[in-house]
Amino acid sequence: MARSRTSALSVAVALGCTAVAYNLSAAFVGSSPQLRGGPAVARGVGTDYLLRNGPKDADPPAVDTGKAAGATVDIEFKKRPFGIARYVPGVGGKGAVVRDVTQKTRYPGDPQGQAFVAGVQADWVLKSVNGQDVSGMDFFVIMQMLDDEVMDPVAAMSLNLKASGVKTDLRNDGAERTQGEKFAITSDLDKVAVVDMPAKLVYQQM
Repeated sequence: MARSRTSALSVAVALGCTAVAYNLSAAFVGSSPQLRGGPAVARGVGTDYLLRNGPKDADPPAVDTGKAAGATVDIEFKKRPFGIARYVPGVGGKGAVVRDVTQKTRYPGDPQGQAFVAGVQADWVLKSVNGQDVSGMDFFVIMQMLDDEVMDPVAAMSLNLKASGVKTDLRNDGAERTQGEKFAITSDLDKVAVVDMPAKLVYQQM
């Protein structure tokens, strides 16, 4: 009898661990994941993007994305993530410039290898998304539109908790507020529509 109870407990623990792992893995990438078992929560990639992804000391000075005049490259991304590891804003926080590209494709059709296979290079300016010129648009709005970021589990969960009104330490966004006040981050970014897949992006060289 004792052995039977021990076996049942082991199975229950294993199933619980599997569920936790699944919940975390689902928060890594793509299209506004939510905390399983709770209400749907939009992740909002545009929120705190630069806090998670730069800037870096080695980054070159910001460029005026509106002055890009080089050759253009049209790319259709079939699914997220695209394989652009990091974007940076142009002068005045406008536009988006490719800074890091995932330099490999793990298997045929690997989403994270799409940019690499298409030949996307650092310093290319994102010119348009599905025909809409974004070269002068606010950087965070562009990131929100693309919804394209590979997060580690801690960052993904932190952003979900913020959206649902739970205070986190990722950013000092309410230390002086009274106890019991909601800490959910809300902004105009919440109104930005995420582009559907497939998406046609045009990049332009400086």
